[in-house]
This record gives sequence, structure tokens and C-alpha cells, in this order.
Amino acid sequence: MSLSWRDRTSVFLGPDAVQVARYGAGLRSAPSETRRVAFESAGERWHNILEALRSALAQLTRRRGDASVVISNHYVRFALVPDAGKLRNQNERLVAARHTLQSVYGDAAAHWRVALDSAGGKGAAIAAGIDASLVDGIVATLTAANLRAQSVRPLFAAAANAARRSLGSGPAWFGVAEPGRLALAYVERGAWQSLRSHRLRNTLNDELPILLEQNRLTGHLNGNGAGGRVILATSEATGVDRSNGPWSIEAVALELPSRAW
Repeated sequence: MSLSWRDRTSVFLGPDAVQVARYGAGLRSAPSETRRVAFESAGERWHNILEALRSALAQLTRRRGDASVVISNHYVRFALVPDAGKLRNQNERLVAARHTLQSVYGDAAAHWRVALDSAGGKGAAIAAGIDASLVDGIVATLTAANLRAQSVRPLFAAAANAARRSLGSGPAWFGVAEPGRLALAYVERGAWQSLRSHRLRNTLNDELPILLEQNRLTGHLNGNGAGGRVILATSEATGVDRSNGPWSIEAVALELPSRAW
């Protein structure tokens, strides 16, 4: 890892708040200052976010350097691209990601910025789509605050990268829990087998075993029977039962805003 001499700002755009942390030059583990600006949640609509981001950045005593942005899964759409390892270059990857998202979500995906995860292997890869206007607004807001957008990525991607060692090659379920949403994936033989994002209407503890079983059955996964290992990334004190029926749940910390350096 090379040493960075630029100031760094980490941003998380959540469903009801923007969190910002500024780090000085070097590899210090603690931020020099943090800010949080709440806003009225509008479900999956994001129009309140940019004003909250402007407000949070304006409160920083120093604004310069690089910014890394993580976006709540509320504002991201996912799909699996089969045999992504066979794609030859970045252009093919983006075309495949957009085609897969459009096949799942229709014409709306034509207005999204898309990306395909960079994990190796010959299996499926995760395609993510985010409203292009939101991405452009984020970059413009950062630029106006004298910050350079180094990366913009979904929360699921940041959490999966942080939990990679715990996941190993599977088989295991991997969940990323936020207020009102759970992104749930299954990994086996080191490759993603499924990924779905669910809106939560009840407590996570109540819905998690139901969603796990639904995903197992609809995806024809873990065919040897119900149950299995579940790695759950959450920043909340969710009160999830670690032994929830046949499921063995391992909780991992989901720190926000994520440090993507």
C-alpha cells in the first residue's frame, strides 16, 4: 500500500442521513472530523440527498483532496451477469452489465450509470446501476466543495470487500442490512450465485429467516436442505438472533461512513 499525502474525505449517502468523515494526509486510523446531516426519507427517491451532502461538506473546517463515496443500497439496483469472467475487456463488461440490468428492470436502466464488479473467476459477476443524475450531482457537489471524486460505489460492494475474508469461497449467505432494506446474496465455490435487494417492512430479526428461505427456494440454492451459514453486515444494534432456526448467523461490523482507501 502506498502512502497518500492528500487529505481524504469519506462519504456515506444513507436512506435518511449523509455521513462525512475527513482524514488528514497519511494513513491515520481515526478521522480528524465527522459530520452527519439527517434529511426526510423519501423511500428510494434520492432528491433530498444532495442538499444534505452540501450541508455536511460545508460544515467541514477543511475541504480539499480526494473523496470516496458509498451509496446506500436503497438507491442501487443489482443483477447477476453470468460467465462474466469470459468477457474480454472493460467495454464488453459495461455492455453486459447494462444489457443484464435492462433485461431485469426495463427501459429505466438506460438512464443509469452501470458497473460490473472486478472480482476474478469464471462465474457470475454483480452488475450495479445508479441513476446517472444522482452520480452527476454527487460529483458536482464534491467539485464545488474543492474535493475530487475518487470513487462512487454501492454499499453492498464496500461491505462485501470488507467481509471477503470471512466469506471465503462459501457456501454462505451474505446480507447487508440497513434501516428498511436487506441486500442478500449467496456465494459458493468463490462465485456469486444470487443477489436480491429486499425492502423490510418488519424487524430484521423477523424477516431474515423468511427471506433466506425464499431466496434459497427461488434460486434453487443450498439444495441439501434448509439452513446454513449467514454472514450479516450491519451497523445497527438489530437484535438478530444468532441462532435463528436452522440458520447460523455471524454478525460483522458495518462501519459508516466506509473507508475505501
